[in-house]
Amino acid sequence: MKRITLLAAVVVMAGSLFTACGGSKGKQPQYTAELNEVFTCGAYKGDILVLNLDATNNSEDYLDDYSVSYNVVATIDGKALSTSYVSDENPFAIASGTKIAPDETKTVQSAFELEGVDYTDDSELKIVVTSHTIKDYKQVSVLEETKKMGEIERKTSESEFDVTVDNVTVTDDGEGKNLVVIDYTFTNNSSEATSFSWAVDEKLYQDNVELKSTSLPWRHPMHDEIDSSNDYTDVKAGASIQVRQVYELTSASNVEIVLIDNQSFDKAEILNTEIKVDIPAASSSDEESSDISEDDSESDDL
Repeated sequence: MKRITLLAAVVVMAGSLFTACGGSKGKQPQYTAELNEVFTCGAYKGDILVLNLDATNNSEDYLDDYSVSYNVVATIDGKALSTSYVSDENPFAIASGTKIAPDETKTVQSAFELEGVDYTDDSELKIVVTSHTIKDYKQVSVLEETKKMGEIERKTSESEFDVTVDNVTVTDDGEGKNLVVIDYTFTNNSSEATSFSWAVDEKLYQDNVELKSTSLPWRHPMHDEIDSSNDYTDVKAGASIQVRQVYELTSASNVEIVLIDNQSFDKAEILNTEIKVDIPAASSSDEESSDISEDDSESDDL
C-alpha cells in the first residue's frame, strides 16, 4: 500500500514538473500579435492597405517574421483582400526577413491591395491573425479587430522636386493652331543629380482631355529664348533650371497643369494648378500666322 501511495505521489510530481517545464506552454500559440498601426498609401500599382503588427514569439525557437505576416487575413465588407507588399523605396516600409528571438517582440508588416476594391468610409475592415500552437500545431486565432475605413489614415510622400510656373504665353504655330507656351523653374531638392524630363511627369488638360505636346516652329520669335535641351539637362541638389514646354490648344477653356514626381513611390503630386488662356484675336492671329508661314515658305524654296 505504501508503495502504491509513493508511486502515485511520484506520478503527480512528474506531472506537475512537466507542466512547469512547458506542458501548458505547448498549448500556447507560437506567437501573439497586437495591431500597432493601420494605414493606406500609394504604390506602383495603386493604393495598398498596410498593417503593422507587434508580434511576440512564445516558442523556444527563432521565428521568421513572414511566419506571422503570412497568417494575416484582411477583409472589407466580408470580401478578402489580395496580399501585396511594401516596396523598399516606400519610406513607411519595415525591413522584412528578420528573425524574432524567443520572448522577443518585433513589428511585422503585412500589406493588401486596394486597387479595384469598392469601399466607402462606412465599409468595415476586419483583421484576423492566426497562429499554430507550439505542441500540437492546432491553428488558433490570436487577433481579431474591426475598423471603419473612414478611420484609417492615408500616408503620402513629399516630392523632392519643386516646379513653379513663371510665365504663360498663348501664340500660334503659323499654320492656324493655337499654342500655349509655359515657362517653368525646376529645382532639384533630392540628393542626386537629375533632369526635369526624368523627374517630372507633366500632363496638361483642356475640357478634361489631355493636350498634345509640341514645339515652336524654328522661325518663331520665341524659339530661341530658352534652350529646349534644358528639359534633359541634369542639375545637382539645390540647383534650378528654366524649362519651356509647348502644347496645342483645342479651345479657349482654362488649362489644368498636373505635375507628378516620377521618382516617388506613390507618384507624389508636385503641382496641380489651372491657368487661363487668352486666345489672340482672329485678325492679329491670322496676320502673325501669315508672316511665319511666308518665312517658312521662303526657307522651303531655298
